[in-house]
Amino acid sequence: LGETVNRKPLGHLLKMFTSLGIYAESFEIPFLECTSEFYAAEGMTYMQQSDVPDYLKHVESRLNEEQDRCKIYLDISTKKPLIATAERQLLERHISAILDKGFMMLMDGHRIEDLKRIYSLFLRVNALESLRQALSMYIRRTGQGLVMDEEKDKDMVSSLLEFKASLDSIWEESFSKNEGFCITIKDAFEHLINLRQ
Repeated sequence: LGETVNRKPLGHLLKMFTSLGIYAESFEIPFLECTSEFYAAEGMTYMQQSDVPDYLKHVESRLNEEQDRCKIYLDISTKKPLIATAERQLLERHISAILDKGFMMLMDGHRIEDLKRIYSLFLRVNALESLRQALSMYIRRTGQGLVMDEEKDKDMVSSLLEFKASLDSIWEESFSKNEGFCITIKDAFEHLINLRQ
């Protein structure tokens, strides 16, 4: 919670636990349980109170803090389960909520950095498929509005080209030129062309 912790004696104490062979049982197991409870509660609260870009920044900084904790005073064996616990409670549990609450807004606003953040965080928890599906739905929904609006018929081609250019730059800059995302964009566009025909 940002309170100052005297890390030196904490580090010595945990080294002593390790040398006595009681680190995992006496410290690591209860520590991971408390971490899980803490992030479960924090994730729920932050998800309700924050917009998606702020939530993602918060998750990123929490994961960095846990990395630092591992370097400074925890045993190296704790790193993997600790990071996995934070990722599960702050990210995995909220994949749908993050996408429902903020993905369209990020795409509409061409928010390159925030989309890059969502991509890298979802990559950590093997949730890129959910992101691809959200992208496909976004393209179809937005593109359908461009293709089916008869009042804007004369501007349709230029609007579609502009939309495609925007998606291509997001693919390059935010989605690391991921091949799967390229195919998603292509397939969704084919769907739009078929709609028009």
